[in-house]
Amino acid sequence: MDTTASALEPYATCRTISNVPAEAVRHVWEAKDGTSVLLRAIKPDDFEIERDFVNGLSRSTGYKRLMSGRRPTFDEMHRWTHIDPQREGAVITVVLIDGRKRQVGVARYAMEPGKHDVAECAIVISDAWQGRGLGSQLLSSLIKLARQSGLKRLYGTTLAENGAMVRLAQRLGFRVSYDPHSTFLWALSLELTSQE
Repeated sequence: MDTTASALEPYATCRTISNVPAEAVRHVWEAKDGTSVLLRAIKPDDFEIERDFVNGLSRSTGYKRLMSGRRPTFDEMHRWTHIDPQREGAVITVVLIDGRKRQVGVARYAMEPGKHDVAECAIVISDAWQGRGLGSQLLSSLIKLARQSGLKRLYGTTLAENGAMVRLAQRLGFRVSYDPHSTFLWALSLELTSQE
């Protein structure tokens, strides 16, 4: 398995969505075990690696992300890779395994109709990469993209049982509180006005 930064370089230089913020989040992060992980904006031709990533998630991880046991449809995965850069942003993490690109995480935001400076965000990391520091790198990259895109606030929800997500959100400055509409959800909110 070639996990060096130089092996990922061809992927780091390819063009993505033609907006400056998406280009600004591209970088290679080295995991503690020496694996090079490319963080970059999602592209329409990432459909296959997105599909493989989603299909490879355990039931537990999928449930924590979607808050249900269902599997995403083809149309949902297509929409997730063909984003509207005027209202959405998505950063994926890619590693090379035996010469093949493999997605190991994704963080995304989407503005609600009529709201131009507030977006809901979400993140999911493959089971094998959880607890290795990737979530912090990935969510930090999404926050950077959101700031550069002019957003003022990110928000989301997570299951109360998802302690790892609650701790990650708190470390990155999100305000965490019980969702007033549900006893099993936490509400997450991050003001983006300051440049940390």
